[in-house]
Amino acid sequence: MSNGVIYILTNPSFPEYVKIGYADDVDKRLQQLNRSECIPFAFRIYATYEVETRLTDLKLHSMIDKINPNLRSIDNVDGKKRVREFYAMPPETAYEIFETIAELGGRKDKLHLYDLSDEEQKSEELAQEIEEEHIERLSPFTFSKCNIPVGATITYFNRGNPNSGTECVVADDRNVEYKGRKLSLSALATELTGGKWGVAGPRYFKYNGEWLNDIRAKAEGRKTSSRIDDVWIIPCNPKYYDIIGAFENLDVIEWSQSTNTSIGDTVYIYVGEKYKSIMYKCEVIAADLYGNRSDEDYQYYKELAKDPDIRYMKLKLIEKYPAEKFPLKELKENGLSSVQGRSKATVQLMKYLKSDK
Repeated sequence: MSNGVIYILTNPSFPEYVKIGYADDVDKRLQQLNRSECIPFAFRIYATYEVETRLTDLKLHSMIDKINPNLRSIDNVDGKKRVREFYAMPPETAYEIFETIAELGGRKDKLHLYDLSDEEQKSEELAQEIEEEHIERLSPFTFSKCNIPVGATITYFNRGNPNSGTECVVADDRNVEYKGRKLSLSALATELTGGKWGVAGPRYFKYNGEWLNDIRAKAEGRKTSSRIDDVWIIPCNPKYYDIIGAFENLDVIEWSQSTNTSIGDTVYIYVGEKYKSIMYKCEVIAADLYGNRSDEDYQYYKELAKDPDIRYMKLKLIEKYPAEKFPLKELKENGLSSVQGRSKATVQLMKYLKSDK
């Protein structure tokens, strides 16, 4: 009898592959793999599935090979064939396979999806930055490819940077206008970031609440980034605030701020009472404000104390969802632990919210 797991590991060094294998102790296996100095970034655990017997992963390998033998990493070195545990598939696809097996066996409680640690998130960001810079060198970003018109306003966002929230206007297909100057995205991003070296501009700007590099990736049929450090879930009780009425008449509302929210963050609003679902996606356009709300927003608060010490933020509406799209039951099944307070989004929850359901 074994208490081991079949695991899915990812590595920013080669994001097109996942490693699927078995380990009695997945943390020890991770340490073994990460002792190597031959790869730029470390492996991290994406998901695990608890099993009772060893070699269970071989059955899974065989199943995947039968479905598509071209996914497995196989090469020849010095005349010897090497068959590895690496598969050319997104981790989300690998997880769906695990999920299907767990559901068929009635063992979903044995399936675990991991969140990135702060250090892993930083490595992920760095790897994506390098990849975006490479893509930018091969084929510079163009606004027309992303269906962003000349004259459109885009916004620079960078958590912790005082320039976060700075706006500029699309001047032509490859440049923006900022303070009377025409600059490329990368040149302006580098200037606003204050770095010595160039950065990939599309990673630092949003249009209609979406990162430019994600818009470009979708247009080119590539995988979008997995940034979740700037995504929050906050609850709303319609007994105290008429959010339905507010967003029928306003594009921007004001909201009490008790978390470390920054300008540019994405906020999904869960509406309670009879709705019990996520119904709004917003973008933080101002933060760390104090004092009383504006007259426009005030009328939708059913209970609001006038307190000059209240910290609040401004939320711009990006997208509305019908109540049946993201119901509480499905939210809980996809990683939302509680709707009683504010929380950060998880990888699993973002996969669900971004699905084309």
